[in-house]
Amino acid sequence: MDSRATPGGMARRTFLAASLSGLAAVALASCTSPEPSPTPRPTSTPSATPTPTPTPPAGGVPTPTAMRRSRWGTDPFARGSFSFDAVGADRRLREALAQPVADRLLIAGEACDPESPGTLHGAQASGFHAAEELIRLGEPGERVAVVGAGIAGLTAARALLEAGFEVVVIEARGRVGGRVDSVDADGFDKPLQLGAMFVSDDALRGALAEASVATVPFRPVVEARTPSGVPAPIPPTGAEAVAAAQAWAAAQQRDVSLATALVDSGVVPLVGGPDGAGVTPGEWLAHTIVSEVQPATGATTAQVSALGYDAERRQQPTRLITGRLADYVDSLASTADIAVSSVVTRIAYNDRRVSLRLDSGESLTVDRAVVTVPLGVLKTDTLRFSPSLPLRHQRAISMLGMGIVDLVWLRFESAFWRADAATPDPPATTAAAPNVLTLVAADPAVSAWIDVGRGTDEAVLVGVIAAQQATRLEPLDDEEFREAILADLAPYATTPG
Repeated sequence: MDSRATPGGMARRTFLAASLSGLAAVALASCTSPEPSPTPRPTSTPSATPTPTPTPPAGGVPTPTAMRRSRWGTDPFARGSFSFDAVGADRRLREALAQPVADRLLIAGEACDPESPGTLHGAQASGFHAAEELIRLGEPGERVAVVGAGIAGLTAARALLEAGFEVVVIEARGRVGGRVDSVDADGFDKPLQLGAMFVSDDALRGALAEASVATVPFRPVVEARTPSGVPAPIPPTGAEAVAAAQAWAAAQQRDVSLATALVDSGVVPLVGGPDGAGVTPGEWLAHTIVSEVQPATGATTAQVSALGYDAERRQQPTRLITGRLADYVDSLASTADIAVSSVVTRIAYNDRRVSLRLDSGESLTVDRAVVTVPLGVLKTDTLRFSPSLPLRHQRAISMLGMGIVDLVWLRFESAFWRADAATPDPPATTAAAPNVLTLVAADPAVSAWIDVGRGTDEAVLVGVIAAQQATRLEPLDDEEFREAILADLAPYATTPG
């Protein structure tokens, strides 16, 4: 979760429908049954959320005192959260996307970084790379436009300014930061991150410290519970099944989706009966898909390349950002000339100059340009290039995927989900307390809940909503949304026994 599945026991027609639509339920062929289909759950850019209405949630979950959520999928200036390797994509596409166009135009952003796509430090590395390329191609004193004031754009702008170029940054939003969005929300004592929450790169962590952005160590300790509230020790079943499918995919002549690899390799259906917690192997595979694969990619198993998902990346030590990440963005932006609320709609280029047309009708001519709008925007026709980008760039934009991961911050009167919440003097234990809460043998809307308040005893959870669930929930109003997600906390409000 740096920077970045459905249950067993579902009816057969539900499983087939889910498989055809690319849901992670492809992992659960061994768990279908002739029972009736379960009732579906009820079906807008980050948004301010007023204090939720006092309608009591179901399942014994108390009403949160404050809530704030993101909607990156419908954000017109993002169209998603971060890139992923779709079927047929690999690092060569990302390298191609970062290649200069006519020696005048460069594209940058996390989608262009082959080493760490989908991360803060991937965006930063891409910004440095674009600046280095432009410095190689141009001469100090040239005028450069940087389109987009996110991490990549501001990193490139600062490097170019230091190299003696004249730089103007053009940003569509009314603020800088792009998919970095730090907000001060009613009901919360600390700033909330609606975009990236974690950092693992040492150099970037040092840069955050210089900007007085606080981070704390965060080692995920994951707990899984069944719908009845019973804690279930997590076996390696799901991870081993994914690894076996990937090993099979590596021997194939063409790239396949993770869903195809799981099925065609014979990994699923998984054999074996329920374990001591009553959870089947197929349900543990679904748990891995929901709580690991989807949050890491923002996509379903039918969309993700079997070889494009890197389980090891999720195991890297991370730090939780507890300060205001926007302060680092502001430090990058401090020396730049930035025009906000200015949407670039057309970029024309030749071997001598680059012209930019804004939605206001104004135009700007520069010597060179760096375009750092998100991949999701490049996939639309809201920004046009004249002439069209080279075929290698078009292919990269088309084949790379744009995933959706939303966050919801909730604050409660008390941390009811913690085992020691009701114990004044909990017994000493050598085991680390869970700080990531998940469900197994269920169909959760929320992939995982992160207990960000545990170190300070604040009753604050962050829900991670990924892939098709994010798409389904984004259109809901706040009351409908709250009702849908709080149902996933019922097992943590239940005393097993």
